Amino acid sequence: MKRFLSVLFFLANGLLITAVRAQTAPAHNKPFQTITYHPIPAGPSVFGVFEGRPPCPVLARQLHLLTDADCVKLKMNIVFYRNPATLKPDSFVLSIVGSGDVVKQEGGSYRYQEIRGQWSIVKGRPPYPAMEIYRLMPHNGGTTLNLLRGDENVLFILDQHNAVMAGNPDFSFTLNKVELVPGKQLP
Repeated sequence: MKRFLSVLFFLANGLLITAVRAQTAPAHNKPFQTITYHPIPAGPSVFGVFEGRPPCPVLARQLHLLTDADCVKLKMNIVFYRNPATLKPDSFVLSIVGSGDVVKQEGGSYRYQEIRGQWSIVKGRPPYPAMEIYRLMPHNGGTTLNLLRGDENVLFILDQHNAVMAGNPDFSFTLNKVELVPGKQLP
């Protein structure tokens, strides 16, 4: 009886494994629109704009960011630029709300920082030769940030050992491609 159950178990698992297929990108997998009150980068040199809300403490330690002690999340926006003639990676601007200098405004204040630099695409290694990592190298000599390309619309923030980081129930180490749309100023 034990042998029969074992054989049945392995056959059922074999059928389940062969029925599993790779995930395909659904038709609705496209960038979300997000409102901005800043100038919108445009033209052939813009490779893409990505945004995300990663947990603060881990990323602040990894990138040596200046944050408040009670920082819960960071708001990140990365604009990737490429050479319009060669279409190769060129520069980036990483904007972080929750890190950097204090900006005072009517009704409160917040921290804001911009990091500029060069980026490149590093191809994967066996057993994943098609894997792409976007490597961000700040001009100020700061810590390099590596992002794993999930697809054309999703990037995963990697830790210092190039491992994908797990988020928490509220925030993730994922950056999503967005389409910036101009916001309207209230009267």
